Formats: sequence, C-alpha cells, structure tokens
Amino acid sequence: MAPFLREIGVSRIADISGLDSIGLPVAVAYRPNARSLTTCHGKGVTLTEAKTSAVMEAVERHCAENPKLALRYASFNELLEEGRVVDVDILPRFVEAPPCRTRRTLWTRATGMMTGEGVWVPFEAVHLDYALPLPPNLECLLISSGGLASGNTIKEAAVHAICELLERDALTLWRPRGTGIQETAVDLKSVNDPWCSEILTTLARSGVRTAVWDMTSDLGVPAFFCEIWSDASSTFRSVGPAAGSACHPISGIALGKAVLEAAQSRLTMISGTRDDLTREMFVRGPPQSPREGPTICPGKAFSDIPSALASTSVDDALDELLSRMRLAGIDEPLIVDLSHAGIPAAVVRVIAPGLEGSCDAPGYMAGTRARRQTAHRHGVGEHG
Repeated sequence: MAPFLREIGVSRIADISGLDSIGLPVAVAYRPNARSLTTCHGKGVTLTEAKTSAVMEAVERHCAENPKLALRYASFNELLEEGRVVDVDILPRFVEAPPCRTRRTLWTRATGMMTGEGVWVPFEAVHLDYALPLPPNLECLLISSGGLASGNTIKEAAVHAICELLERDALTLWRPRGTGIQETAVDLKSVNDPWCSEILTTLARSGVRTAVWDMTSDLGVPAFFCEIWSDASSTFRSVGPAAGSACHPISGIALGKAVLEAAQSRLTMISGTRDDLTREMFVRGPPQSPREGPTICPGKAFSDIPSALASTSVDDALDELLSRMRLAGIDEPLIVDLSHAGIPAAVVRVIAPGLEGSCDAPGYMAGTRARRQTAHRHGVGEHG
C-alpha cells in the first residue's frame, strides 16, 4: 500500500506507542482532507502490523468517502415496483418512527450474499462522506462505519465486515444484562492461546490490569469485551480505563483483537487525535464499565468458549458466518463493493438487516433482537 498513500490522502504515519507505558505498538495514519475522521488508528504486536492496520482503515474510509457507485433518486415505494429493496424498517436507526416509504432519497445497488440478487439500499447506509451539506437521506437511519472493511480480497474484507457487525450486535445485547454481566467474566489465567498470552503478559508487565468478558451472542461466534486500567500508583500519568471489543470465528483471535483494541483505545485517548473525542469522554471513561457492578466472580474458563470454526480459511469463515446468521433468522446480508480500480485492496460495505447497531451511538433505538431479549429477561411479551 505504500505507493498509494498519497492517493488515499495519507500525509504521514506516526508511531504513538511511546506515549503510553504498555509497549504494544499503535500507529496513526493522518488524512488532513478526509470527509470523515482525519485519523485512522491501527494496532498489532509489531509496529509493521500496527502501521498496516492504520493504512487499511485509511483506504476503506477513503473509498467510502469517495464511492464510485451508480445512484438512484427515488422513494422506497417507487423502487419496490422495480425489484428488491432492503427492509428499511429493521435497519439500525436513532428515531423511533420507521423510515418514510414515500420520501425520495438516494439509493444504490447491493448484492445479496446468499442469493446473488441485486437489492436497493439507502446510499446513507453505504457512504462515509460527512462533508456538509449531507446528501439527501431518510433522516432516521444510524449512519456509521459499521460493516465497512478492507482486505486482500473481497471475501476477506467481507469476513472482517461481518465480524464487526456481529461484534456490535453482541455488545448491544450483552450490555443490558445488569448484575448478570459478571457471570460472563473470563478467567485470564485459563487462557492457553500463545498469541493472546503474549499480549496479556505485555500488559501485566507494564502494570496495567486487564479484565475480559464473554459477550458471545446466540449466533455462537466468539465475541469479547476487554477493559484495561492502571492503578494510580503504577503509572506515570493519569490515564482512565479504556475498553475494546472484537468478534471472530476463532476464539483466540477474537480475544486477542479485543485486548489490542483496548490498548489502542487507551492510546487514542492519550494522544487526543480523534476528531470525535470530547471532554466528557475523558471525564467519564468507557460507558457502563462492567467493573462498576458487583465484585467480579472468578470467571469462566477460556476453554469453555468454543471457536465457531477450526480453520483459518477465509472461504470457510465466510460460509460459517452466513450459515449462522441464516439459522438465527437474520435477513440476508448485503454487500457493496467500494474498491477503487488501481488500488491493491478490496473494500466493502456489508449491511445485515436485523442485527443490532452500536448501542454507543447517540439516540440509538433498540431493534427487534434487543427488545426480544429484554422482554425475555423480564418475562413479558416483546411489546409488553
């Protein structure tokens, strides 16, 4: 990707690892003229991995900010007369009222990942061009980078995108568990994955404390939430707790990515480089910290959280993820190819109607899965 940095708007790549005492590499790719976030962070166990991670996030944002797609200006009802249209009523949104089906807006074509059929989707659920004024939109859907991913191939990017969507869905379902959340704590002494053990050891040696919870949803794809923090006496600066989460068919990869995400989040706060950081975030730390509840129980063994897949094959991973979503009654995931000709990376946006969106988004409205889980927990009907 190095020869294409100018094309995707990257002016420099900075190693910010030294701003913290942990020692895990974190890099930042700066994009001064970006139409969304101007910084893209990356992490890994080596500096090369961290820089690669940052650059791949930069290329996916560049492609989503500058989509080369055919668009239609129409209403849902107009398009419905011509063919398949995504069920906008079950897309993540921040307004309680369902999207207006007679409002004209911009749409683009996606492809069903199981049937291969063309499906119209709202353009606002695909692009990341946040420069004002915004293009016409339905004014109720949750606009985010969820489901946007890059990779060496379309299938690899699709696996990353689906895992991110499953992670956000799992987090939204896991957070409201109240006191029951402590039952999902993981005993880190039981972690026998060499890669994860190396990461956890690095954190422990730096004096940083780590807690992890299993937030795997009913889909059975391993997902973890991690929080790291320093005791006041063991750090050279006042650093609040930081959190990260991740999902992957292989439990060891999911756990390692969640811990690395927490380390990256901590350095992101220390550096203060993200456009969307606010003073309130520095004051309150991660939302709804699981450690604010009752004392953490001993925790479940890591071996009790099985992988959803035995191999690391991209083809097998994609087939398994699609199969689990289908069996759970999730609508067919839809994919939009955002790759730019000439740039040696695949970039996609995956939309999975029926999965929950990010519960951290301001004003987010719980979807059917979250409402059903809440109703089941309280022993009432879904609308009770």
